[in-house]
Amino acid sequence: MAQLKMYWLPGMPVADPPLPEGYAIVNLKKGSLEDKLAWCECCKNGLSGEKGLPHFQQEIEDRWSDRLVPERDVFFLDYRGEHVGTVTAYVNKENRGDVHMVGIRTDFRGKGLAKYLSAAALKKLSSENPDFVFLTTDEWRVSAVKSYLSAGFLPVEYAEGMEERWANVLESYGIDSVQMLREDATPYKILYRKGLWK
Repeated sequence: MAQLKMYWLPGMPVADPPLPEGYAIVNLKKGSLEDKLAWCECCKNGLSGEKGLPHFQQEIEDRWSDRLVPERDVFFLDYRGEHVGTVTAYVNKENRGDVHMVGIRTDFRGKGLAKYLSAAALKKLSSENPDFVFLTTDEWRVSAVKSYLSAGFLPVEYAEGMEERWANVLESYGIDSVQMLREDATPYKILYRKGLWK
């Protein structure tokens, strides 16, 4: 089944929530095995399973290697110097910002921390003037989808069944309506939660 796709359009405000005490946003250190292993731990449950370092190589080092520079584009959310979350944000060769591999370490989930990673990614990408920023995700990643909607990302109609899937997501979150976009980032329609369908 196709993942949900979301776009953030240029000119939309970038939230900049103040980090809670003890937290910081830092970049991956070049050549650091410790940072690569921390990335694997942050992405383990829900994104990569137990794939380890080969998954880091596949998703970061080999992904758009002419565009993605790990020490510039991979961010960590630290708590007292320990990496507890990660996000990758880069502009691909089509001039589209990509928010990639957003993960929170299992023992730090449920604290609303994904919003800080989204904010860091959007601040970085908005300064690079992409045509738009995109990401893909799954319905079951509830806190992630909520944080993306809160950050201003909009759902995209690009595959069969997307309207109904998004209507169900909005229903489960208690969101009445949201603008839905076409795959070319133009407005498609106002999408209503499933309970408001007639």
